[in-house]
Amino acid sequence: MFTEEELIQFHGVFQNTQEFLEIDCGCTNPRYGDTPGKLRVYIDGKIEIDCTCMDNCPKVNISPIEFARHAGRTNAHNNWKSQIWVFSHDGHKIALWRTCLLKYHTQTFQRPLRQVIHRDEFLRCSQCNKERRFILRNKEGCKIYHQALANNNWRCSDVPNHSLTCDDAEERGSRKVCRGCPRDSKCGGCEKCVCFGCDWCRFDDCNCETCVEFIINL
Repeated sequence: MFTEEELIQFHGVFQNTQEFLEIDCGCTNPRYGDTPGKLRVYIDGKIEIDCTCMDNCPKVNISPIEFARHAGRTNAHNNWKSQIWVFSHDGHKIALWRTCLLKYHTQTFQRPLRQVIHRDEFLRCSQCNKERRFILRNKEGCKIYHQALANNNWRCSDVPNHSLTCDDAEERGSRKVCRGCPRDSKCGGCEKCVCFGCDWCRFDDCNCETCVEFIINL
């Protein structure tokens, strides 16, 4: 995966195979000090870390973001590449982003572009059984829908600012087919209006499986 010329600048390289590289790493918390670990970079771009802060630490095969959070760093979602380091050949700490170790990760996992349009979505009230429209034109709107979708007992009264009640009439069926697609007002779903994950509709403070997988693979 890496040439001898590339690796000569590092200290603590354990394995360099055709499938992965394993190297000592760490993350420094200004208050608590260094948290050591072993970082593996795979040929497919995946990065995993085993924490070695103690012999029986359960944090193994975790993502760089999880490792930085385990070390007590905040904002790890955006800054893990600068928060996690490896040792240079002379024992100095080098942030990952300054090394060649991310070349496979960068080539494989590019941050998904923000979807220009998220089509409107509908959710049925658990109390009045009426379908309600959610307009996803910004990150706030996406989060309101995301939280409502995760709530099996969502009700009209849960809409922010109490702007909707169960007494309000449901949209007509002919109106529901219009969901904001820029290509066709009556589109049933296409690549222009259906999003499979972007930084508007996935959230690093959400613990659902969809968001966690998205954040880990950034």
